[in-house]
Amino acid sequence: MLLGLAARAAALVAPRPAALHKTPAQTRTALVAPRGGPVARPARCATRRDACLVQIDSDGSRQQIECTDGSAEYLRDRNDGAAGSLRDRAYASTRRNLRRIFLPVAVNEEYVSYTRWRCVQRLLSATVNVFGVQAMVMAVGLRDARAVAAGGAVVGAAAAVDWVLKDALGKVTRLGWAARMGREFDGDAKRWRFRSSLLYATGNGLQIATFAFPLLFLLLATVANCLKQVSMLTSTATRSAIYRSFAATETTNNLGDVTAKGEAQIAVVDLVGLLIGLVASKKLGVASTQANPRVLLAIYGSLSLLEICAMYREIACVVFRQLNFERATLVVDEYVENGVCPSPRDIARRERILRRPRTTRTSVLKPLMTAASGMSREELDRHVALASTDDFLVLDGSIVLRDGATDDALLDALHARARTLRVGNEGLRAARSGREALRAALREAGWSTQSFMFPEVQIRADWGETSKS
Repeated sequence: MLLGLAARAAALVAPRPAALHKTPAQTRTALVAPRGGPVARPARCATRRDACLVQIDSDGSRQQIECTDGSAEYLRDRNDGAAGSLRDRAYASTRRNLRRIFLPVAVNEEYVSYTRWRCVQRLLSATVNVFGVQAMVMAVGLRDARAVAAGGAVVGAAAAVDWVLKDALGKVTRLGWAARMGREFDGDAKRWRFRSSLLYATGNGLQIATFAFPLLFLLLATVANCLKQVSMLTSTATRSAIYRSFAATETTNNLGDVTAKGEAQIAVVDLVGLLIGLVASKKLGVASTQANPRVLLAIYGSLSLLEICAMYREIACVVFRQLNFERATLVVDEYVENGVCPSPRDIARRERILRRPRTTRTSVLKPLMTAASGMSREELDRHVALASTDDFLVLDGSIVLRDGATDDALLDALHARARTLRVGNEGLRAARSGREALRAALREAGWSTQSFMFPEVQIRADWGETSKS
């Protein structure tokens, strides 16, 4: 009996002959996960199988790795299942390099549409800019060699002084614009970005007008340069907020990557637009002193109209997940009315770019003296007593922020305002008790509750039994 049990145990641990004579091709099983799907694992069996190792590159391409004698080499491209030829490898390498140079990683689906329209807009802008620069050069007396020869050094010196003066005045205007606007750009990035394109197009038009009115060169060129400087400052100030909106998730930190790839795209597009402008100016006959100013203005008008349309479509593609004043009023009003917060994409389709918001900031956020001008002392004391623990006052649809109130307090104030407009002073208590419910609904709809894009409110107030001096 003991001999029989020993024989059975030996049979169980002994390797099977059929498995020992299988070739590596028969025993290899690929553990390759299809893109976007789960890993396909082979059925369990008693035979030993070699795993298929796949390297996944940064662009998502997959290369099967073969390890032999301590070295590793690419065996095949797992994207098409065939051994990669020289042409296939060259194509894959070119595609990877182009993606690495021009496309950032971890961005949402709106980025592609935005980039497409941005490239169209910059192409048209660069083309129009060529006509503007040519018009200014011809307007200062450098249109042909005979004008330079007739004026001698005087013409050249006058041209240099005018050119430097217009640039200097443009820089001063840019400095004053930066000091005045401050945080205004953060609260309304979409609308200010579109306005910057209108200013830049107007500057191009004034540059071209210098060719039609050369005696007014200094005035027209200075105003044009000032508008362009203001436009470039506004565009730069709003760019970070727009780029940040393309992050795949709220915790994704790829602003530097998106900015770098965006500048690389624009560098190529501007170069192409420059070449198109040079070729078009020669073909259309507007690069010489015999050019008709009306033809030049007609070309400018057509291209600028297309540029503004492309800019509108570009800005419409941006979906912010941070609340600014306009988005907050739309979301809170609908939440109070229906109990559900609309999604960021729904609000993006309802945001106004050309026109003013439905509810302006100045009509809601008011100084205490203005908001309480039509109230009696008893009525004002009653409102103050109701808001003794809050950082805001709601007075007949107007909001007065307390000194030290944060952006969270402004969101609560808009919530309280929407409820008091519907049910009176009871809405203030309802808003205070539903504070967390509002934030939970915002997060469920896809909005960020960690940071906001509210404008800076400089005029505030204080209240209580003893006010701060």
